[in-house]
Amino acid sequence: MATRKRILPIRILFALFGILCVGVGFVGLVTPGLPGFVFFLIALWSFRNSSSRLETWLLNNRMIGPTLRDWEETRSMKRSTKIIAISAIWLAILATCTRIWTKLGSQDTIELPFLERFFRQQDGKRFHYYFVALENPRLIAVIPIAVLLLTAVLLTIYLSRIKTKSSPASE
Repeated sequence: MATRKRILPIRILFALFGILCVGVGFVGLVTPGLPGFVFFLIALWSFRNSSSRLETWLLNNRMIGPTLRDWEETRSMKRSTKIIAISAIWLAILATCTRIWTKLGSQDTIELPFLERFFRQQDGKRFHYYFVALENPRLIAVIPIAVLLLTAVLLTIYLSRIKTKSSPASE
């Protein structure tokens, strides 16, 4: 936990960056799709380069401290933390996919005026704009839903490959 010797303005910048990352990390704990843990790791690195007091505060935080200490000591996570993380990812992504599917499914057609520049023709000095209307709006929902589901699968694989911390009883 030794803080590197740096000049004061640089240490202040590291501390401010770490505080910003802690704020984003706490928002990420309650916001689906925004990772919180990564920002806490960045904050820990920042605090390590700025202030041992802030580093100690983060490592002793009752919500995130135990997970950060496990990561720092053994580069592992508790099984319960992994289960909670994977469950939260899947719940958030499935809820978002359901919302996209039902929102687009409630419309008969969908107009995409942002594509108008691709479908305009010049007739003398005037432009005629052709708006694209899809007969089945759910076709357009397939792309973001596929991306979200692929993200969930990749995050699940990544989290499952992180070493699981063994409990003290099994040692």
